[in-house]
Amino acid sequence: MKKILLFLIFISAYVSAQVYKPTEILIFSKNSSWAYRHASIEYGVKQVKTFLEKKGFKVYSTENASVFNEAELSKYQAIVFLSANQDIFNAAEEKALQRYVRAGGGIVGIHSSSGVERNWPWFNKMMGATFIWHPAQQTAKLKIVDSKHPSTKHLPKTWERMDEWYYFGKIKNPIKPLIVLDSSTFKSDKHTQNYPNAWFQNFENGKVFYTAGGHNEKDFDDPLFMNHIYGGIQSVLCKKLNYDLNTSFMKPPATLVTLDPAHFHAALVQKIDQPRLNPKVKIYANEGPDLTMHLNRIKGYNERKESPSHWQSDIKTSANFFEDYKSNKEGDIVVLAGNNKDKMKYIMTALEKGQHVLADKPMCINAEGYEELKKAFSLAKEKEVLLYDIMTERSEITTLLQKELSLQKGLFGTYEKGSPDNPSIIKESVHHFYKMVSGSPLIRPAWFMDTEQQGKGIIDVTTHLIDLVHWTAFPEIPLNITDASITGAKTWKTHMSLPQFSKITGLNNYPDYLNKNVNPGNVLEVESNGEINFKLKDIHAKVKVLWNYEAAPGALDYHYSILKGTGADLEIRQGEAEKFVPQLFIKDISSSENEVKAAFEVIKSKFAGVDFEKTSTGYKVLIPEKLRTGHEAHFAEVLDRFLDYYEVNNLPDWERTNMILKYYISTKALEKATKF
Repeated sequence: MKKILLFLIFISAYVSAQVYKPTEILIFSKNSSWAYRHASIEYGVKQVKTFLEKKGFKVYSTENASVFNEAELSKYQAIVFLSANQDIFNAAEEKALQRYVRAGGGIVGIHSSSGVERNWPWFNKMMGATFIWHPAQQTAKLKIVDSKHPSTKHLPKTWERMDEWYYFGKIKNPIKPLIVLDSSTFKSDKHTQNYPNAWFQNFENGKVFYTAGGHNEKDFDDPLFMNHIYGGIQSVLCKKLNYDLNTSFMKPPATLVTLDPAHFHAALVQKIDQPRLNPKVKIYANEGPDLTMHLNRIKGYNERKESPSHWQSDIKTSANFFEDYKSNKEGDIVVLAGNNKDKMKYIMTALEKGQHVLADKPMCINAEGYEELKKAFSLAKEKEVLLYDIMTERSEITTLLQKELSLQKGLFGTYEKGSPDNPSIIKESVHHFYKMVSGSPLIRPAWFMDTEQQGKGIIDVTTHLIDLVHWTAFPEIPLNITDASITGAKTWKTHMSLPQFSKITGLNNYPDYLNKNVNPGNVLEVESNGEINFKLKDIHAKVKVLWNYEAAPGALDYHYSILKGTGADLEIRQGEAEKFVPQLFIKDISSSENEVKAAFEVIKSKFAGVDFEKTSTGYKVLIPEKLRTGHEAHFAEVLDRFLDYYEVNNLPDWERTNMILKYYISTKALEKATKF
C-alpha cells in the first residue's frame, strides 16, 4: 500500500510538472510612430525567437498591441519587451497588462523597453526604472554582483562589451541589481559608480527581469548575451496565471467632487449613471443661483421618466466653501466647470491634495494662467494624478468620420500645406447666448458675459477647435510649442441690449463689474468673437468662433470644418441647406472611384451603417441616426474616456503635451490679437 501511495505521488508530481511546463512566450517590440526605433529590432526578434524555439518554447512575436487583452495574454508564461519604445498602449491594453502581471505573469525588458510609457507610473515601477539618457556608444566593463541568478551564472565576473550605457530616472522600487557598470571604464558625467545595468524584482504578483543591453545586432549573435536573456526569461516564467489575484488591486468606485459648479457642463457630466463612480457626489459651493441651477439639473436627471439617474448630492455650502474643500481629504476626482477666473487656483489645490482633475475648457484664460498651467502639469506628474480637460467635440460623428477619412491616404492623400490666406484646415464654430439645454431655456450667470471671468471668445470655444486641429492632423503624436507659430489673430464684440441680457440672466440690471463694457446706448459689448491663424509643423490652420445673441428659427449652435488634401477635400457643413444638421461631404476629388470605395470599406468596418452617395460635386457621407448622439451625450463619452485613464492612472503622452500646446496657442493668440 505504501509503494502504491508513493507511486501515485510521483505520478501526480509528474503530471503537474507537465501541466505547468512553460511553453509559450510573447515577444513584443512595438515602437510608437514618433519614437526612435532601434535598427537591431528585427534581427533581435528573429534570433531570440529561434533561440527559444530550440529550447522547446513556442514563441509568438508581434508589434500589434491589440494582443494585449486577457484572452490572448493568458496563453503566455512570459512577455518579452524587446526594444519596444515610447507610448505604445491604449488604456484597455494597459489594463490588460496590469491584470496579467497581477495574475502572476512574467515580464522581461530588453534595452529601450525601459523607455516604454515613460509617463505611466505603474509601468515605470514595474519595469524598475525609466530611461532618460545615454552617452555615446562605447566599450565598458560590467561587474556581476549576483552570479547565482539564471541570467548571470554563466557570465565572467567582469564582462567587457560595447553598448549604449543607459542612465535612468529615479529608481523607486527595491530592485535587485544583477549587473552594475564600472563607471570608471567609460565616459559619462551622470553615471555613479556601480550603476545598475540589469536587475530582477518581484512586482505585485509577477516577476520582472530587465537588461539594458541589446542596442546592436551583433549582441544577438553573442552566446553570452543570448544566454543572459534566456536566463532572465527562465527567472520570470509563470507556472500558472491566477486572475483571481487581481481582486486585491481593484479600486472602489471613484468619488466625484464638484467644486463651485457655475456652468451647466458640471451637471452634464452626471447626465447618466456611471457604474464606475460612487453615486454620492460631494459639492462645495456658495449658496446662490449657480448652485441652485446645478442642483435642479441633477434633480431633473434623477426624476426623468426614461432612464432616470440616481445621483446623491452631498452639499457643503458656506461663504468659505473653498477653505472647507481644502481641509477635506475625501474624493478622488474633482470636476471643475464654472467661473474661469479661479479655475487655475482650484486646479492647483486639487493636485496638491493628490486628487485627479477633470476640468471644463478653458483651463486658463491668459498668459499668466498658462504659466500656472505648465506648473500644474508638472505637479500632476509629481503627485501621480491626472489633469484632463473636457473635449466633447471629438465625439461628434461628422468630426470623427472626417478624421477617419483623412487617414485613408488613397482617398484624401496628404494635407495641403496651405498659407495664412488659404489654410488647409479651417474650423469655425457659431454659438448663441440664448439657447435651449436639456429641454429648457439656458439661464446664464451674469459673469459669463464678463471676459475677465469667462475669458474672451478667442480663448474660450477656440480651445475645442485648436484641439481638433491637433487631434485630426497629427493623431496620437505628441506636439510641442516649437511645432506651432501664430500667423494672425483678431477679436470683435457681440452687442447685447439690457432686455436681452435680462432674458438670459434673470437680472434687471447689469452688475457693476460689467459696467466697464456697457456703451453710452446702454448696450453691453462682449468681446466674445475671435479668429486665430496658426501654423502647426508645416500645415496652416484657421480657427474662428462667433457668438450671436439668438439663433434663427430652427437653427442651433453649429460647426463648419474643412480639411484640404491632395486627393480630396473633406467638408462639414451645418447651415440652412443641411437643415442645421451637420453633414459631411467629399469634394474636389482627384482620387478614383475605386479609391473612394476602398476607403469606405474601412470606414464601414468601424462605423456600422455609414455609407456614401454621389452628388454633383463629389460625395455625401450617409450617417445613420443612431450615431448622431448629440452634444449633451458627449459629456458621458468624455467621462468614460477619462475613467479609462483613471483606472490605469495614465494619460497618453500626446494628450498631455497637446493640452499644453493648445493653451499656448490660445493664450499667445490673445496677446497678439488685433481688435476689430
